[in-house]
Amino acid sequence: MNSFPIFVINMKCSSERWESTSSNLKELGLSVTRFDATVGCELSEDEIKLWYDPVANRKHHHRNLTIGEIGCYISHKRIWQKMVEEKMPYCLILEDDLCIDVTLPRILQHIDQLRGWEMIKLFDSRNKAFVDSKSLDCNTSIGNFLKVPNCAAAYALSLSGAKKLLQRQLFFRAVDVDMQIHSEVGISVTGIRPYPFTQDKTFNSEIEAVNSGRHSNHSTFWRNLKFRVKMYFERKKISADLTKIIRLGE
Repeated sequence: MNSFPIFVINMKCSSERWESTSSNLKELGLSVTRFDATVGCELSEDEIKLWYDPVANRKHHHRNLTIGEIGCYISHKRIWQKMVEEKMPYCLILEDDLCIDVTLPRILQHIDQLRGWEMIKLFDSRNKAFVDSKSLDCNTSIGNFLKVPNCAAAYALSLSGAKKLLQRQLFFRAVDVDMQIHSEVGISVTGIRPYPFTQDKTFNSEIEAVNSGRHSNHSTFWRNLKFRVKMYFERKKISADLTKIIRLGE
């Protein structure tokens, strides 16, 4: 079994997803830990205030977060806190609606040999292009982005990366958007392709159902404009310096 810590964020009511994901990982010789998801609609107003800043949201984001997005962010942030508290060098963080490729163990071996990375994206529904890349083997490469993938479904995170993400004491955007705006906290973001995860469409979105469905895109002109300008300038910045990422033995 592997020594690479793997956490799967899973709601208690989604036992079928957990059984499917965990069994698929175990078939690849990978051990996995279930991480109990925070369900936004079960939070009290006082609990939400400990994590989420609605005033900053109105000032700096193009729309209000749904209660589900708040719960999702808290789930990820709790893992980052666990990493720091337990001084975990790195881990793999997964949501529970993914198909897993047989290449995952080999990719985790590559990551285990890398130094100097902070976040490595392992899933992208839109397949954003790398700007620069370095070969890890004849089929696999690590690269950086101008447009960081806007998803938080599967990524490796180092202890340094977790500490940087936790600089945002109260959040006001969705977790995947904060990952895109990497320069705010100075975290380096890379990806390894081909990605070992794809979306699993077998399951309906239980998270959306539990948390009152999809978000509304309703917003104001000025909120949208400010956000678009923010993202425009963020996408002028390379997400990581590949020269700082080295492999053992090089």
